[in-house]
Amino acid sequence: MAFVLPGDILYIILDILGDQRDYNSLYQCAITSRCFTEHALQVLYKLYNTSPLRGGGTEDEQFRTRRTATTLARIRGKQDAITRKWATMWRSIALSALGFTYLPYYSYIRYLDLEDLGYLLGQTYIKKNREAFFTPELDDYLSHDYGMKGNKRLRSAPKSVDNEYAVSKIGSAIIKRPTLIRGISCNVQPSVLAEFLQQLPLLQTLTIWSGASLTDHAGDKIRNHCPDLKQFTIYSWQDQPSSNAEADSEKFLNELRPNTLEYFEVLSQSHLGPRSIRAIGAHSSSLTELKLTSLTVSTIAELASLAPLPALRVLVLTDSRGLPYDDVYYQLIRRVANWIGSCKALQRLELRHFVHDALLLAQTLPEESLRLSSLSLAGYNHITSLFHNVGDLHCASLFHKALHHQPSLRGLYLQGEGSDEVEHNECLVQAISKLHELRELELKGISDGFTTDHLMALTPFLPHLERLWISGDYFRDDAWAAFFCLPKLQSLVIHARSSFTVQGVLHFIAQLGPGNRGFSLSILSSAHDTDITEEGEKLIREVLKAELDGTFDFALALGEESETDEMSE
Repeated sequence: MAFVLPGDILYIILDILGDQRDYNSLYQCAITSRCFTEHALQVLYKLYNTSPLRGGGTEDEQFRTRRTATTLARIRGKQDAITRKWATMWRSIALSALGFTYLPYYSYIRYLDLEDLGYLLGQTYIKKNREAFFTPELDDYLSHDYGMKGNKRLRSAPKSVDNEYAVSKIGSAIIKRPTLIRGISCNVQPSVLAEFLQQLPLLQTLTIWSGASLTDHAGDKIRNHCPDLKQFTIYSWQDQPSSNAEADSEKFLNELRPNTLEYFEVLSQSHLGPRSIRAIGAHSSSLTELKLTSLTVSTIAELASLAPLPALRVLVLTDSRGLPYDDVYYQLIRRVANWIGSCKALQRLELRHFVHDALLLAQTLPEESLRLSSLSLAGYNHITSLFHNVGDLHCASLFHKALHHQPSLRGLYLQGEGSDEVEHNECLVQAISKLHELRELELKGISDGFTTDHLMALTPFLPHLERLWISGDYFRDDAWAAFFCLPKLQSLVIHARSSFTVQGVLHFIAQLGPGNRGFSLSILSSAHDTDITEEGEKLIREVLKAELDGTFDFALALGEESETDEMSE
């Protein structure tokens, strides 16, 4: 007797596939049975902006030298196939907003990524194969402008539509429909954004390319039409020929209802100044995440003058501009350290080229009321020049020694220039070994001088570690023993020059247990004379998959082969 699953159970299954981002299974469900189609497509289009069609991968891939190669034609063919799928997805969304499809795909969207649409329209494949996206219906919708030739009124040719205009028109068509859009990403003119904001009552997050888009009383529009909009991400906010970024940002932030802003991020270049920071202070009670970049000394001084932010959980400060190294500046570092320490709810702190970051952290971390769960520092080195106000110690050493004041850390991410000096590396090992609650540890570059002995001294004190990225001096098979004491390790990336053997790797895998299920192993800088051949790679990959449902990635060290060739010549 056939057993029929209730509809609500089927919907639960499809929702689980959505949570797992299993795009292929959702698509197969959509075309398998009419009873699956609508809900499967609803789930699929809610995820459209997370689809891997646009590309993807990880930062790790830039380090890898692959053994295998493929033809340029094959690479382009694969890229064209991806772009065709991507274009079909967006074409369906656009046509549905114009009423030309069976299902209302636009209504399934929760995050409208118009920047993604603009990126698609700029692809070479679309320029050469216009019909992949621009159907007659879309051409008709996008070609309603007329030009003049003498006394005659001429309709614009379909192919004359520029990308910015197309994105704005398609976005407008979607937004004018009844939708459940909670977030939007766009790069549009101020007047267009103002129009959008008046029609998105459920909007919670806004991502824009330039802060200049917020100059047409966007704050007032948000106050009156978007009561739940509390998260802003801005790629850059710079002075324009006829504009002042600081005045515009101050006006925008003050137009918002006080203490409603929860998330504010500027990703790239900005000309925000002290007035902008004071306007941010109007949201001191509500702000939970603050991420700023390219601040000047006067702006940093205003930041240090802010009242404590009692709700702030995440603080990211990067790439300051025009910093003078004088006594006043070092006093400013102390003030910034005191302000950070006053934000009692702070859990995640990230610094990169902000203000002598190692020295700043050395003064911040000892604050007794500060209990960080995640700390990230990028762009520092062991051998920092000496300063008259820090005695004869290096700033990096001061920072490393201060780490023990944050035993609550579960994630530590350090990137910088390593040292060959034994005392520098021992200081770092001793500091990290006191952080017994760590789940994630990334040491990129800063551990280039680590030996196997350093690994053996460090790992026994990190029993909860789940993810480790490590570099080092030169590792061989005896280094595997350092990882045997990590029963919960799920991911190990070794970006050190190494000469592991197939047998050594297999022996390591054999020592892993149930807590390492799904283990991911990456060896990213192997010597070219290793015995891990293509056959060895395949064997390791098969064993790891069979034993732990894990994955294996392998790459040769960059530059080594060419250096060897030069020597032989």
